[in-house]
Amino acid sequence: MEFTGTQLIPARRAAVWAALNDPAMLQRCIQGCEQFEFTGPSEWQAVVLAAVGPVKARFTGSVQLLDIEPLVGYRLKGEGQGGVAGFGKLEARVRLCDEAGDTRLDYTAQAQVGGKLAQIGSRLVAGVAQKMADQFFSCFTALLSGGATAFAPAAREVDDGVTSAGLARVQLTVNGRAVERQVDSRTLLVDFLRKDLGLTGTHVGCDTTQCGACTVNLDGMAVKSCTVLAAQASGGAVTTIEGLAPVGGLHALQQAFNRCHALQCGFCTPGMIMAADGLLRSGCMVDDASIERALEGNLCRCTGYVHIFEAVKEAAHALGAPTHRETTA
Repeated sequence: MEFTGTQLIPARRAAVWAALNDPAMLQRCIQGCEQFEFTGPSEWQAVVLAAVGPVKARFTGSVQLLDIEPLVGYRLKGEGQGGVAGFGKLEARVRLCDEAGDTRLDYTAQAQVGGKLAQIGSRLVAGVAQKMADQFFSCFTALLSGGATAFAPAAREVDDGVTSAGLARVQLTVNGRAVERQVDSRTLLVDFLRKDLGLTGTHVGCDTTQCGACTVNLDGMAVKSCTVLAAQASGGAVTTIEGLAPVGGLHALQQAFNRCHALQCGFCTPGMIMAADGLLRSGCMVDDASIERALEGNLCRCTGYVHIFEAVKEAAHALGAPTHRETTA
């Protein structure tokens, strides 16, 4: 994942540079930061409590400054470990320059995650990372301007597990119907659909993004709804298995899954159909290879996939999608 940004800070460059090298200042500006201190020349150690979708952990990491040019910039390299939650690596470059009496800060950063963090999906991780960056600079600018804004990590958790992030207002178009709810800001899209809207055709299987039973269509793309916060999807359009078929009928995929006996227990079927629908609407050639790619994130424990492949091909012919006839392996 790559991030770039520019911040205009209403302070002299010397003050900005000093603040960027002050561990106490940085700790105040990083949400969830419990510790930030020097461990050696141009090296810091940090402890940050972070929540990314369903993954919440305390990350301990080190940060090293390289290629330092005083008052101009540096290269930053860091790595953090969160136990079973996974790990994160970051490389960034920060540059400062004067602009009309203020200081312009330009940054580019590349991030890599592993473990459970990697399983929840790059879209969610990138969204949380960008939000943390925006919050950091907002707080950093406020403090340099004489404001009192700062995060208070020790007070961000309460006994019931709900953070001070509070509630979020979610506005979506779901299966063609406008809905609006106020929910906990950490509510996953799959839980919003099932619990708040009663659309239980979207199944919860593994809670780790492995099985694909929760797949829905979000703004034209097949996504695993256990990897997306409801608040992140706000403003978008969602189609679930309940909204795929025309009123009073069945979608071509549903008909084909029935005719080809492409299901047994049926638990994975809604996610399979929604993922296959993403392929059929993509305009890509529908063959064994493309079906395998489209369904690689959807697990079935019953059928062996052969009849599922046949059903997707049959639906593709019925819908006029481009196809190439092959013998299913």
